[in-house]
Amino acid sequence: MTLPDHSGLSGPEDIARFIDDPLTSNVLTSMADICMILSPEGRIKAVTARPGSTLAGALSGWKDKALSDLVDDMSTEKLRKRITQISKGDGAGPSSPPRWVELQHVLGHGDTLPVRYALHLMHDKRHVLMLGQDQRPTIEMQQMLLNAQIALERDHEAQREIDTRYRLLMDFTNDSIALISVGSGLIVDINQSAALVLGRARSDLLGKSLADFFVGHSRDSLVSALEKPQQAGAPANFEVEVKASQRKLQLAGKMFRASGEQLAIIRLAEPGAGVVADERLSSNLRQLFNHGSDAIVFADREGSILAASETFLNLTDVSSAAAVRGRSLAEFLARGAVDLRVLLENARRAGQLRMYATKLNTDYGAQVGVEISATWLDDQFDPVIALVVRNSSSSGAVRPDAAGGQDQNMQGVIELVGSSTLKDIVSETTDVIERICIETALELTRNNRVAAAEMLGLSRQSLYVKLRKYDLVSKDEG
Repeated sequence: MTLPDHSGLSGPEDIARFIDDPLTSNVLTSMADICMILSPEGRIKAVTARPGSTLAGALSGWKDKALSDLVDDMSTEKLRKRITQISKGDGAGPSSPPRWVELQHVLGHGDTLPVRYALHLMHDKRHVLMLGQDQRPTIEMQQMLLNAQIALERDHEAQREIDTRYRLLMDFTNDSIALISVGSGLIVDINQSAALVLGRARSDLLGKSLADFFVGHSRDSLVSALEKPQQAGAPANFEVEVKASQRKLQLAGKMFRASGEQLAIIRLAEPGAGVVADERLSSNLRQLFNHGSDAIVFADREGSILAASETFLNLTDVSSAAAVRGRSLAEFLARGAVDLRVLLENARRAGQLRMYATKLNTDYGAQVGVEISATWLDDQFDPVIALVVRNSSSSGAVRPDAAGGQDQNMQGVIELVGSSTLKDIVSETTDVIERICIETALELTRNNRVAAAEMLGLSRQSLYVKLRKYDLVSKDEG
């Protein structure tokens, strides 16, 4: 039949005038994202978007335009081939499957709209019904899946790299290492060295209870031996006997949590003379800590006090060790966070810091001059900073060299009297003192200008001006 020209109409009603059955028309316009009637000349005779779709704005102005003007060049060629196939009757007909074609619509501002169309030759054998499906959600989903796949592959490669490093570390170390599950007591992993100590092949040990290889131990007793010392803040260290060989072993362990499971890493070592020597050394160090003339303080990586000797309590007028435990060192340092940052950063970077001069605040508002030496104890799990604090408030009387140097400086000032005005003498000595103070602050902070400025009570800009004044700025910065 011959279809009338309804180019002046728009919307779903326009599509309905080209289709005999109103029900079919309603179904098509409701199901397809875009429903379009294309004339034999390639012009859009009617077009509508699915009700509620966001495409309605993009389709405005499409009616009576050539479809080739609304798609890119590649899409134009694909559309021409599909319409040619349909027009020749190549598999076309009411019962034939639709001819699909994907077109890339060109919108304003450089945007594109990918649509997958099903092409149907209408009863007049001239017009083509095009039912389009918006491909943007599909493309977005495909991109999300692709990104997820890439992320999974990266995670897989990273996990393989970590596993390789871990396995090399376990096999390369001379220490005998075993990992057990605290909940079950079963061996999760063990290196070859530990397997040799237990007298079994590594593959035979995995999944077995570690306690079963020791005389007089069960899972509960082994876990208890690991847990009790750590509740007091100390690593586990106890002796066992291997059933197969009757060898004595010293077990040192630490518990940790990974992926929601509590595990323990255990080192198996031969006890011997070194253990006795270690015990004697520990005893000597404990006595030095408790009775030494210099104060000793241990703090965590953030500067919170873990333990302090009696001498430190005397210096700061604190009643008991429990009263300082958990407090920040910055509370006792005259320059607070500035002093603490200098101590922590230099000790962490260089391993140690010697003879850092500052003052300690006591609990009653007084200050005591001290010299602090710091050492970074880089434990794998819990690094600690150890501080040796020496009272320097009365050290001037026992330092004749320093006093002699001061006398020489004073003599130099006296010699200026008569040759310069008082104003010039004061100005010159002030410059010398100022330069010495700046150089000392930079040396103490390892050229950290922010910390040096805070230490001297200057702004960063003021410090930089004085650095230029005394030619203390390096050439590459000037």
